[in-house]
Amino acid sequence: MSEPIRKGFHAIRDWTYDHYHYAYALGTGLICQSLFEPSKKAAALSWMASLAAGALLEPCVNPHRQVYGTSLWRLSPDHPEVALTFDDGPGEDTPALLDLLAEQQVKANFFCIGQQIEKHPQLLQRIAAEGHMIGNHTYSHPNLMLRSPAQTHHELQKVQDLVQQICGLAPTFWRAPFGFRAPWTHGVARRLNLKSALWSINPRDFQDPGSEVIVSRTTEFLEPGVIVLLHDGLRARQQTLEATRRLIPMLREKDYRFVRLDQAHA
Repeated sequence: MSEPIRKGFHAIRDWTYDHYHYAYALGTGLICQSLFEPSKKAAALSWMASLAAGALLEPCVNPHRQVYGTSLWRLSPDHPEVALTFDDGPGEDTPALLDLLAEQQVKANFFCIGQQIEKHPQLLQRIAAEGHMIGNHTYSHPNLMLRSPAQTHHELQKVQDLVQQICGLAPTFWRAPFGFRAPWTHGVARRLNLKSALWSINPRDFQDPGSEVIVSRTTEFLEPGVIVLLHDGLRARQQTLEATRRLIPMLREKDYRFVRLDQAHA
C-alpha cells in the first residue's frame, strides 16, 4: 500500500470512529439504496427502519450512555485523579509495563481475559502482588451484543473463578470487550456482583498509530477524573508501553494522582 493510500485509509478510519453516528447513517443509506434501487419508497422505508434500529442499539456501543445499565466511565471531576486501565492481558509486554509502573510507583487497573490468564497465571499473581486492580474482561473476549444472558454469565463467571483461584480474591469490576453490551448484559454482571467500568478517553492504541499519537490523543481530552483505555495483551504493545512511559511524568507535572478504580473518588 502506497503512503498516500495508507494515509487516506487512516483518515477515513479515524473519521468513521470519531463520527460513527454519521458513518452509520451514510452507510445504511447507501446499502438500502443499492438494495432497493428501483423503488425509492422501499429504499427510504428500509433506511428509516435501519436508523431506528441504530438508535436502539447505539447505547450498547457508546461508553457514556447509561440507557441499559450504569457504567463507571469517569471519576469525580472534583479530584485530580486519573485511572490508567489496560485491557486484553496479561501479555508479552505486561512484565515491562509492570516494571515501569513499579519504577514510577503508579497503581493501575488491568482488565484481564480468561484465556490470557490461563497462559500467564504468574503474571496475574504479579499484578495482584504489586497492588494493581484486576478486572474481569470476559473469558474469550467476545462481542457481548451477540451473546445470550447464559453465554454472558459463562464468560464472566469463568474469569471470576480463575482470578479467585489464582489470587484469592474475585474482581469487583468488569469491562465489556470493545465496550459492546447487550440490553441484558448489565443485569447478568450485577448478579455476579460486578460493576461495569468503561472509559473517558480512548486514544486507540490498538491502531498502532505511534506512541506520540497515543500521547496526543490522551492529553487532548485530559481533565480531572478521566479513565484512560489502553491495552497490554493479545499482541505486541510496544507503542502503548512507550506512550505510558511518556504520559506518567507529563501527568505528574500537572499534579494528577494515579488511582485504582476501586479506591478512587467516583
